[in-house]
Amino acid sequence: MTSHPIRTLLLLAMAIALVTACSSSHGESNARTGNVRVMLTSAPATTATGLATTASAVPGTGSWGDDGGSDMLSRLSQVNVTFATLMARNMDGDLVDLATDLPKTVDLIPIINGQAITLPDGTLPVGTYDQFVVVITHVEFAFTDGSKVDLTPPGGGWTKIIPVQPFEVVAGQTTTIDLRFNPSHAFEDLGGEFHFSPDFDCDSHEGGD
Repeated sequence: MTSHPIRTLLLLAMAIALVTACSSSHGESNARTGNVRVMLTSAPATTATGLATTASAVPGTGSWGDDGGSDMLSRLSQVNVTFATLMARNMDGDLVDLATDLPKTVDLIPIINGQAITLPDGTLPVGTYDQFVVVITHVEFAFTDGSKVDLTPPGGGWTKIIPVQPFEVVAGQTTTIDLRFNPSHAFEDLGGEFHFSPDFDCDSHEGGD
């Protein structure tokens, strides 16, 4: 029978080995990933090229970029969109999920008015990426009169593929991605049918500690 002191030493040795193994695994995991921060800003008004969908809503006409759109802006208090998935394409052509705390609902009106909003930080495997994919699963228009309209998404949600200048994800560093929302023709009211165009571009990124 194993004596009490020897049994204690064996248990202690096993505990040390377990902690060492866990620490080693955690360190290897950190060495294989880098931090990624996605910042949402507003792009200058240009012609939008994103996808669209429709839903019954308050009668009106026009889009963001013309007189009808200005009238629509005056009636909107919030445009709440839910970011469900963010992905990046590596140089092998594989789409990789950004490991982050999603879904996240964001009001686009402050962004259009110049405010920058940062999504929860995430991680990607170390490597080079040349494309971002944004998937939005819910859009809600809130009007100044208190009414609200939920838009019905296409299958899988609104998806926007965004080419980016190739960027590096480096272990121990944070890479910031600037996703710029294009407000031109993003929201349309065509005689009672609302359209949403999730148009983003990304022309800059920066590394950090």
